[in-house]
Amino acid sequence: MIFLDSNAIVYHHRVEPYASKVKKILMEREDLAVTLRIVDEIIFTLIRLEAWRRLRLRKLDELRDYIRRHGLEMFSDIINDVEELINRLGILVLKDKGRLKELLETMKRYNLLPGDALIAITAKHYGVNTILTFDKDFKRIP
Repeated sequence: MIFLDSNAIVYHHRVEPYASKVKKILMEREDLAVTLRIVDEIIFTLIRLEAWRRLRLRKLDELRDYIRRHGLEMFSDIINDVEELINRLGILVLKDKGRLKELLETMKRYNLLPGDALIAITAKHYGVNTILTFDKDFKRIP
């Protein structure tokens, strides 16, 4: 099984030369997985990028205010695209695993942010030893 980090999917949608590399892997593999936390990061990041590109909203408070006033309609294509990709490729959406102590120890041991530590812990719990990512922080984890 290959665990997909959020940046792999974000790059798949928007960033070359990474998009071509990710597309190739996504099309060749049938054992792909994410967690809801990763799906959250993907959609959030793509919405932030689109809000900056189309509306020039740089601050999170500005984006929240925009969504509160106008809803998510401007971003519905992003949300639908992510859902369609997960469904079309049969990407498993797994539950995050681990305990608070394990999260904090992993963060400290490998100098990781909480989200990356949670991905590492969850992958370990599911017996996954491959994470598709462009984040060099994961190279510190054996």
